[in-house]
Amino acid sequence: MAALISRKIRLLAMGGDHVIMCVLCVPIAFVLSPMVSKWAFYVLLVPYLNKDFLQGRSPAKRLLGLQLQEANGASANELRAFLRNVTVMVWPLEVLLVVAGGQKRLGDYLAGTQVVASASTLATTTRLWWQDLAAYRVTRNTLYTVLATLVYLLLLHGFFSWIGL
Repeated sequence: MAALISRKIRLLAMGGDHVIMCVLCVPIAFVLSPMVSKWAFYVLLVPYLNKDFLQGRSPAKRLLGLQLQEANGASANELRAFLRNVTVMVWPLEVLLVVAGGQKRLGDYLAGTQVVASASTLATTTRLWWQDLAAYRVTRNTLYTVLATLVYLLLLHGFFSWIGL
């Protein structure tokens, strides 16, 4: 079983993922905004909600040698990774939970996951990313995750419309 990580590394992974997702997604949303103006924000959220889908490892987790796991030690599947990230709208609260000394953020409690040190090293993260991507196969969880992402975005849009945003 992999070891839990320090609060400092946990915060570095959270901040790193936030920066990486913004650097990757904001330009894409900006380019797409003329075509999907009203939906650009939601297009931006799709990769953010699913950043851990590949072997439970987001870009920052790969760089730091971390992995998202279920309580039983198995790599978190796509659906659990998505469920963990639905709390993205309260991201500052999640950072505060970790700063306050918690090993888990709100999304981890919701999805039954934890972030742990992975067996891979920094030198193999790029190679493993491409191997994982090449070996990836669509499963039932993949389809459930796509459906859950669409439902979440529609519910979020409905909520924002309801409150007048």
